[in-house]
Amino acid sequence: MIKAIRTLITLVCLFSLGHQALAIDGPPPAGVPRDFSLPEKTSFQLDNGMGVTMVPFGDLPKISMVLRIRTGNLNEGEDTWLADMTGALMEEGTKSLDATALRQTAAALGGAIGISVGPEMTSVSVSSLAEKGVQALELLTDVVRNPAFPGDQLDRIRADFIRNLSISRVRPQGLASVAMNARLYGDHPFSVVFPTEEQLQSYTIEDLRRYYEGNFGARRSHLFVSGRFDTATMRQAIIESFGDWQAGPDVYVNVPDPTREGSLQVIDRPGAPQSTINVAIPVIGVADPDYSQLLMANDILGGAGFLSRLFQNLREDKGYTYGASTSTGNHYRSAVWTFSADVATEATGPSLTEFFREIRRLQSQAPADDEMERIRGYRGGIFVLANASRGGIIGTLAFMNFHDLPDSYLTEYTERLARISPEQVSEIAASQWPVGGMTIVVVGDRSVIDEQLTKVPEIASYLSD
Repeated sequence: MIKAIRTLITLVCLFSLGHQALAIDGPPPAGVPRDFSLPEKTSFQLDNGMGVTMVPFGDLPKISMVLRIRTGNLNEGEDTWLADMTGALMEEGTKSLDATALRQTAAALGGAIGISVGPEMTSVSVSSLAEKGVQALELLTDVVRNPAFPGDQLDRIRADFIRNLSISRVRPQGLASVAMNARLYGDHPFSVVFPTEEQLQSYTIEDLRRYYEGNFGARRSHLFVSGRFDTATMRQAIIESFGDWQAGPDVYVNVPDPTREGSLQVIDRPGAPQSTINVAIPVIGVADPDYSQLLMANDILGGAGFLSRLFQNLREDKGYTYGASTSTGNHYRSAVWTFSADVATEATGPSLTEFFREIRRLQSQAPADDEMERIRGYRGGIFVLANASRGGIIGTLAFMNFHDLPDSYLTEYTERLARISPEQVSEIAASQWPVGGMTIVVVGDRSVIDEQLTKVPEIASYLSD
């Protein structure tokens, strides 16, 4: 007992000393991001045009595969969410396996299978034990090439989509997205966020099959494999599984041209206790040589959580919100930077005032060296974590493939971060975030916020019904 008490006293003293040291010395300095060595990869193309990238990775006896097909909401035309419903029904079985058997087979291989649909890409993924890699590939092939599209499951899938639609389109974030995309993208397909319920009710099995037949094929596809596997064996299995797949259509490209004409739209939500603020503007994309500078500026302003100025200002100092963030989203050959925050209704105008103040401060005053180092450490850590797993490596390589980026995007990542100067951060903030070119959407109680908005000089001239 006496020994235990002495131990406890020692631990308390050590904790007290450590706490005092932290209080005196402040947070530890940011670590220096390490250079990244790209794992040796094997890349080749099948005769039908399908690309393949294989990367040995990790020590665990596991393997992950993702087939990325260049089709998504961009390819739907006016049939909004038809791509999503097609992907959902493809998970309900193949011509030889119903939904239950499909999931049980994946589980027996030591993994799972899934399908996700995005604006420009559909991904079919499977994971398994390393020794079951070839069987996992065969299962993925079956899902992609032989979907059953069971008619008896369509009504259930449709009901799920209608339920999600009814919730999403009345949420303030959903209302803001609808208004923002319509203003940013004009008549481009990206301008439409949600379908109508009547649209979802109208889609038939024939519509889903038509979408599948018109958009899936080898020329639009690239298979990524990461984990533990024998390269020669896996290569031969891929050739046997996909070598005779139909070439299908060429990649469909429709690059949006989002507007830089500044505007403000206020959507009334009577009685709302908080306002949803969305701000967006098109910026340079990931293929631009100055993109790393934009990332650094974004992290300083709002992309690095607690380290970012907007988070510290709007949450920690002012208490206007639980969180505020900025980010850059990349489509093919097009990118948009966004700011978003849900703020107390009475703080709507003041929050926007602080937002513009922080932008102007970053544009006019180069950040201090210690802030730059913290952000470099943060960005370097995110980079390491993003590439520390099989799925992470696949995600990065797929991103590079989609945007036609060279291997140097990875191998010189930390070097590019180290070269960025404080002055370059201010310059990129000034060139990419002109205050007068931003699209602003606010969802909140207009009886409270309209007068506040008139007091924000940057947007007062845009206020309209």
